[in-house]
Amino acid sequence: MKRSFLCSMMFVIALIPVSSWAQHKESAAKPSSLPPASLALRAIERTPEVQLAAAALARAEADARLRRVGPHEFQLSAIPQRRRVEGGPTFNEWEAEISRAVRWPGKARLDREIGQYGVEAAQLNLADAHHAGARRLLALWAMWQRASVTARQQHLQVDVWERDRKAIARRVELGDAALRDRVAADAALAQARAAALQADADEASARRMLQSAFPGLPLPPRVRLDAMPPELSGTNLHWSQLIVQRSHEIGAAEAVVRMRESEARRARADRLADPTVGVRVLNDLGGRERAVGLVFSMPIGVRQRGAKAAAAEADALSAQADSAMVQRDVSRDAREAVARARSARAVWRSREQALKAADDSAAKAERAYALGESGLAELLAARRTALDAALAERRAAVDALEGVARVRIDAHEMWHHHTGGSDPDEHAGEAMHLPDL
Repeated sequence: MKRSFLCSMMFVIALIPVSSWAQHKESAAKPSSLPPASLALRAIERTPEVQLAAAALARAEADARLRRVGPHEFQLSAIPQRRRVEGGPTFNEWEAEISRAVRWPGKARLDREIGQYGVEAAQLNLADAHHAGARRLLALWAMWQRASVTARQQHLQVDVWERDRKAIARRVELGDAALRDRVAADAALAQARAAALQADADEASARRMLQSAFPGLPLPPRVRLDAMPPELSGTNLHWSQLIVQRSHEIGAAEAVVRMRESEARRARADRLADPTVGVRVLNDLGGRERAVGLVFSMPIGVRQRGAKAAAAEADALSAQADSAMVQRDVSRDAREAVARARSARAVWRSREQALKAADDSAAKAERAYALGESGLAELLAARRTALDAALAERRAAVDALEGVARVRIDAHEMWHHHTGGSDPDEHAGEAMHLPDL
């Protein structure tokens, strides 16, 4: 009797693992689970999408310089010739002309405007490409975190079943448990190991995807996910308006509208063609006749230039419609991102409560089985419920973290270059352990 009781108590001690709820509370003081702003910005800047947008900005700046200079250049023409008079002498003659087309003053101003708006749009597109890179980094980082917490929970489950299998085997040797319990424990341990291997493969795959997209970002061996994900302070309206107000995509679309409108005005002005003026010098009869004259020429056809003006006006209307669609989509996405962050936080709270209840139920099932009050099937069911609850809670924590970070990224409060001062998120995540740096 004493021997049986002693074995039961030993089994209880070996069987009760460190509760995932206890681990959940213990990790509350862990460092941030997002990359430091300095490392994230450097990795984003090196992406080909940002490099492409930077090249487009250089192209726009060159185009602006070209428009300031104008499309016209001086033209020099020279015609040497020999004149032979029948029965008379032969004369060396020549004529030369230098001319240049001249823009009307209003056209030069419009060309400068077009170049200025083109550079502005390219600058905002570069900033938007950086913003898209920050979004992509966050999505891949969160995917890696989900795979990481899954692998961690699966390995914790393997550790639990390895201890349980030893305790159950000891009870079978002492005659305090049936052989089928050890067989069931072996099966549960094998399943837990297979799940852990699959989770490791999924984590490695997610890590490779992150490294492939951002090869310049050093990754720690494993990220410590905060026990309590951050909460989005402020009202939904505040964040939605801030996202729309700071949207580079909207700004770029509006700059394109201004550029297209200037191009339309430029095309209308071009219906009055630019004149060409110059000087012409003649030297005939071996220098006996000389002449200097002014040259003025101007195209008089208007049908082609009228069609170009109509096309430019249509482009301006198209840009206005595109800007309205961008405004609509950004406003909708802003509201959706804020709502998703709020709901993710609420889901995590619910998962947190479910995890505590599942851990308590598993602990009771373990004690009941150790004391012989229930069978191994009940323990297995409680364990599976606790594992599912732990996985759901950690994934919900990642979802909540991603939701808040997404809102802050869209509002340019995180992983964003500011023209003045430091990045508000400059020190966010700086405490993250990066032992492989």
